[in-house]
Amino acid sequence: MQSKNVLKLIITVAVSELAGIIGSLFTIPAVSTWYPTLAKPSLNPPAWIFAPVWTTLFALMGIAAFLIWRRGLDRRDVKIALGVFVGQLALNTLWSIIFFGWHNPGGAFLEIILLWSAILAAIIIFARISKPAAWLLLPYILWVSFAGYLNYSIWRLSLSGPEQVIYTPETGIYPEKTGLEETGNELWKTAVDDKAGVSFRYPEKLLTEYIHVVNWPPQVKVIDKKFVCVETGSEIISGGITAKRLVDNREYCLTKASEGAAGSIYTDYTYAFAKENQTVALSFSLRSVQCGNYDDPQKTACDKERETFDPDGVADRMIRSMEWDLSRPDQKNVAALLAECLPKSDLASRDECERLLNQIMNFDDCVAAGFSIRKSNPPQCATPDGRNFVAEINSLRTK
Repeated sequence: MQSKNVLKLIITVAVSELAGIIGSLFTIPAVSTWYPTLAKPSLNPPAWIFAPVWTTLFALMGIAAFLIWRRGLDRRDVKIALGVFVGQLALNTLWSIIFFGWHNPGGAFLEIILLWSAILAAIIIFARISKPAAWLLLPYILWVSFAGYLNYSIWRLSLSGPEQVIYTPETGIYPEKTGLEETGNELWKTAVDDKAGVSFRYPEKLLTEYIHVVNWPPQVKVIDKKFVCVETGSEIISGGITAKRLVDNREYCLTKASEGAAGSIYTDYTYAFAKENQTVALSFSLRSVQCGNYDDPQKTACDKERETFDPDGVADRMIRSMEWDLSRPDQKNVAALLAECLPKSDLASRDECERLLNQIMNFDDCVAAGFSIRKSNPPQCATPDGRNFVAEINSLRTK
């Protein structure tokens, strides 16, 4: 093979693999966090199979593009064929962004239809120039067809939600009492904590090989104190390290404590966050196998899984699914409670209103309590007891 052709082959394969690398920037973080929480069809393959399959397919794509390019860019049909090829590569990368990056299976399914059509068009155009090049794209369109089936199934399952099946300790499925009523289907369950007045969705198990759940489902605790995160030390749980975490602009206070035992590392996680003038804490424990106990290739796989696993993302998804029983008096927000006591004139109602108003400490609290915002620069919010809060500096100004 001439050196010029060797260079063309390297370029086409490199460009194809680059599309896969760009897509993996969105895929890898989601594979260990968001993706395991999805309900999937029975034909869904294990997560580890995707990387080698796609690496092979991108290499075949590059070889196919080389066979077309070598026919000469002076030909109009070659230019059109390569243009269609680059277009389907862009659609391939876009699918990873929509599905894994944006967590949007419905949008990804519509996009994969366009991708499949672009691949079919490339095969037809390639066949007119080089039949071997067209044959090299056949495994690609077959795999994307299967991926389309998986995408559609995941989308439909996400719309239908979990099947409501009640489990009790007597069934033997959950021998340890958790204080929670557990409902769900294959991968998703809904935990209902009557004491805290909250329900939330959580994955039945993590689809990881070296990281396992211990205290599961997670426990929810509502603390009747305003949320404050004090790093390197917390009263939420004893010991461990406390640090702020920011997930998609949502602030959490994570307290993490680890200890080793019998070749494993047990880690307790507590994610605290603000809810009105209270603090809510989500707690769970994970067991991680010590990767040094393995030889390669298991050790490498274990190290990679530990490196890419994102407990912050898992916790954030569960917290975002929380639904509170607002019919309970203790779950009514300040605005609802003030709406009940302000019109009343009895002593008990006045005391309750005074207690609630004392919880309002800044502009955000004032707005959350349902009081109107004055059209001024900067905006101000006034409470019935004669206090004004300024938006910009979030400070108190007493009349």
